[in-house]
Amino acid sequence: MSFGRMLDDSFSYAKEGVWGKWKHWLLLMVSLIIFPLILGYIVRIFRGEKPAPRLERWGGMFIDGLKLLAVSLIYALPVILLVVAAFMPLLSTFVSSGALSVDFAAMSEAQMDQWMTSHPQILSAIGTMFIVLLVAVIVTIIISIFSFIGTVRFARTGKIGEGFNFPEILAQIGRIGWLTYIAVLIIIGVIDVVFWLLLHVFSFIPVVGEYVFLIVAIMVYPPFVLFVSRYAVLVYECDEPVSAPAGQPPTPGTS
Repeated sequence: MSFGRMLDDSFSYAKEGVWGKWKHWLLLMVSLIIFPLILGYIVRIFRGEKPAPRLERWGGMFIDGLKLLAVSLIYALPVILLVVAAFMPLLSTFVSSGALSVDFAAMSEAQMDQWMTSHPQILSAIGTMFIVLLVAVIVTIIISIFSFIGTVRFARTGKIGEGFNFPEILAQIGRIGWLTYIAVLIIIGVIDVVFWLLLHVFSFIPVVGEYVFLIVAIMVYPPFVLFVSRYAVLVYECDEPVSAPAGQPPTPGTS
């Protein structure tokens, strides 16, 4: 399946899942608040249900959501630890230097420079923080390569451990094709960034911006979840054979 067809299929899936189905859309918005429910709904999408699954069997969906949360947290743990490792030394240095009790706003530029010069450990801690954060970004990218397939694999097998079956994940990426896989990750990453940037435009509305942002986010996030989740399914299924004309062998569905 081509990139364009994957995006078109995902958009159609999301549209059919909510458009004209206002009760279903409302329930999805409510499930955002009890967030394991929306995660459990994502698990059902990951299992390949088409059209978008109905909201039912809430208990099972809640449990599936907790399992997906566990898988996601395990994947995120190295990044969380790196972020903590980046900020804790800086915070410790600020406390030990007495910076928390200094009124920097009342200082002139010259006084600020003099204070920083007399506390070189602050600059050193800031430099260390940026280096560790850069490492965290790199680790996040690497983890995303595995987690994108791993979370769907968990949903398909029902086993948390299969979400971390790295040999099988690597084998599946190999069948999809590394260039194809990296390309689809970049595409969905760009779409995600653009989505949130456009959404945050509402937060700049004077006085009520934050409230408008929250309301709009709750409204549009459910169809976006359907879109991204369906896209992940199509990527996962890229290595599966597609139907071939009679007399010809099937060929992998990688484009």
